[in-house]
Amino acid sequence: MSDDSLRVHFEGSSIETIDRSVYNFVSGLQLQVMTNKGFKPVPVIWGSAERAFQSKNNKEIRDSQGMLVLPIISIRRSSFDKSRASSGVFQGNIPEVADSRGGALNISRVLYQKKTMRFANSDAQRLYGQKNYPSPNPKIVYKTISVPMPVNVEVTYEITLRTEYQQQMNDLVTPFATKPGTVNFVRLKEASHKYEGFIQENYASSDNLSDFSSDERKFETKISLKVIGYIVGEGKNRDRPSYTLRENIVEVKIPRERISLAEIPEHEFGSYYGLEGVPADIKEAFLNDGYHFSNVPAASFFNTSGTGGGSSTSANVVTTDNFSEVLSQNMIVRETLKDSTNTTPSSFTDFATLYSIRANSESVLVNGVLQADGAQKDYTVVDGNTIKFNENVEQTDLIVITYIKG
Repeated sequence: MSDDSLRVHFEGSSIETIDRSVYNFVSGLQLQVMTNKGFKPVPVIWGSAERAFQSKNNKEIRDSQGMLVLPIISIRRSSFDKSRASSGVFQGNIPEVADSRGGALNISRVLYQKKTMRFANSDAQRLYGQKNYPSPNPKIVYKTISVPMPVNVEVTYEITLRTEYQQQMNDLVTPFATKPGTVNFVRLKEASHKYEGFIQENYASSDNLSDFSSDERKFETKISLKVIGYIVGEGKNRDRPSYTLRENIVEVKIPRERISLAEIPEHEFGSYYGLEGVPADIKEAFLNDGYHFSNVPAASFFNTSGTGGGSSTSANVVTTDNFSEVLSQNMIVRETLKDSTNTTPSSFTDFATLYSIRANSESVLVNGVLQADGAQKDYTVVDGNTIKFNENVEQTDLIVITYIKG
């Protein structure tokens, strides 16, 4: 199923949902009996409804004097139990996710094609330079629908059959005994929910035949129906959605902590979040090519010898007294290879330095952006003193280089 055509409709199971499933089961039997007006269907009413509502909504069940017209079937809920030892479908407990959306039990999962395609295109563009290049895509995004954990309940209903004649009662009781077959199990349905019903063995019958009063004759049979169902959510009192739609994680990225470590951005004049938290002196030292100091050549040897208390020291030892002089003699800082006003050389890619470059000591900046060394990257060093770019430079580009003399 495409994610664009995904339409989710979920109705939680409530006590009223279970009530409706019982009503639908009894009404679905389509019970009919023979009366003085012919073979007619028997009305089914919900016994706990208000009398005023019944009088207005079902006028045919009462005569002109307000008496019930028999035969009739009524249903009422007699008990409601939440037992931990219930034989319901859902066992154990899965707590809801502790956020504003909730959800505990996954009920459906579909492929999210749009986001899956974006991850695939991004990886193909980065690896192969073509957005739709065919390649395996391990980053599959799914949409998962979850609902609160259903709670098992046991509800008992009392189905009352009332007739004027014994033959009518026989016709009404027979389907309740034969519909489940040799067992007492019936399946109850309402919307997308299904419950298990069990018709109890005892059919309690009563009549007023022994009463020789002026009351009308009637027969009554009470059938008990035990329903094992479940409830999902808190109904109208729920403060979170009745279902939750989530997407899975396909890529984990951990950003580097640059401020605490005082790392320098690759961009010469770049910044990360305004460099908040970095002292001004440290920021200035690090942004002014301070990391190149480690590349200044030190003394190749240090030898002392003495005769009669005298000593001699090699002239190429770097000390605090001659550090600046040695640095200026060996390191070229920000040599301009091309100004933004200079004309571009005929090759558009080759720029010669004033001195030979010691291997891997150069730092090339184009318009303040640090360039990467390599044949498949930005530039290469040719003949020890020529920077060869892999792409043509622009007329307005500013190119500077810092390096150690070779």
